[in-house]
Amino acid sequence: MRTLSAILASTLLCGVLPNAGIAQHTDEFILEQIVEPATPKNIQILLEQGVSEALLEVKGSYFLFNPHDGTKVSSGLLGKRFMIHAVDSGLKWGEQFPGIHQLYVQPRSSDSSIFVNGIQYSGAIGIYAIGNRINIVNDIDIETYVKGLLSLQIAQPMESEVMAALAIVARTNAYYAVSRDADAFWQTSAAVVGYQGNALVGPNSSIEKAVESTRHLILVHPTEGKNLPFATLWTEHSAGKTAPYHTMFRSDAWAPTTGVDAPHAALDRKDAKWSFSLSRKVLANQLELPQIKGIELFTDPTSNKVYGLRVKDGTETHDFHFAELQKRLGASRLQSSDFTMTLKEESVLFTGFGKGHGVGLCLYSASAMAQNGDNAVKILSKFFPETYLMNLNALPDTKKR
Repeated sequence: MRTLSAILASTLLCGVLPNAGIAQHTDEFILEQIVEPATPKNIQILLEQGVSEALLEVKGSYFLFNPHDGTKVSSGLLGKRFMIHAVDSGLKWGEQFPGIHQLYVQPRSSDSSIFVNGIQYSGAIGIYAIGNRINIVNDIDIETYVKGLLSLQIAQPMESEVMAALAIVARTNAYYAVSRDADAFWQTSAAVVGYQGNALVGPNSSIEKAVESTRHLILVHPTEGKNLPFATLWTEHSAGKTAPYHTMFRSDAWAPTTGVDAPHAALDRKDAKWSFSLSRKVLANQLELPQIKGIELFTDPTSNKVYGLRVKDGTETHDFHFAELQKRLGASRLQSSDFTMTLKEESVLFTGFGKGHGVGLCLYSASAMAQNGDNAVKILSKFFPETYLMNLNALPDTKKR
């Protein structure tokens, strides 16, 4: 069985490789305006928002630029470590920069490194003052970003073809974020995506190899005559079926509009069962409600995944998205969106299957497919129907229309 990198070398040098079919347009959701993917890009990640100060340290040589007009403000050879904050006249980082309310810290050599509040980041750091508060953004190439993201989120290495598929999924989601908000000061938030720099990326690790072997490959979904990157996710165990992105997250995001059957996870469904019980009083407290009188679940009709619920407290109703409910109850208890709730006289019983939100790549099934000899291309085509693989290095750059 050829590996993904071997397939890519022979088939992807000139553009796109179809996974399956052509997407059907739906008018049910409002489409955001973005452009087609172009050559490899950087992504801007919000690290701190609206803080009064932060510890900014550079080890090694660096340049300081004013991103407002691109002029060089200062430079250093031996590094620098000070709190950075806004003052009335501009920014202060050890010294004051009068009239300058934006700073861009660029490493001067590959041996230099930048730390924000003790966390090491690759790429450059932008600081933007708004009044007496600052926002801090990491400007980094997407390939390096994907390595850092996966290093934190994938605790144990999986089969090489699964790791390759994960790299493509994470990269696709990054390009979607960049395309959606190309001109914004940042396209995603470290707190939202779980990004904590690149200190954990090890040389020759399974993640490093996966990202390098799939370099500049993304999935695209044909929409309105364009090949667009879309929101992509993975879930640990789908319990037999995945739900489409738009159902679970109430946003089109150019993703395929259907979930898929996952036979490997279906066979393991009973073994992936979980349950827990809470008193009505405890549940009401965790939902910040006076009491629990009734609960209505909202589910995806094809997968039965719960995307939201409505709670009646006696006089009013309150709606909660699955992600909010899981955050309040804890992911260790509410393990997946595939669950039911039973109201008893004094308690509420939760019974469910699998693990995760149930959208996108099912890691349990992907692992089983890889063990059966399927490569990353086959795995991706299974869980992202009606999509294509695109090699960004084979494309000319395009301008935003």
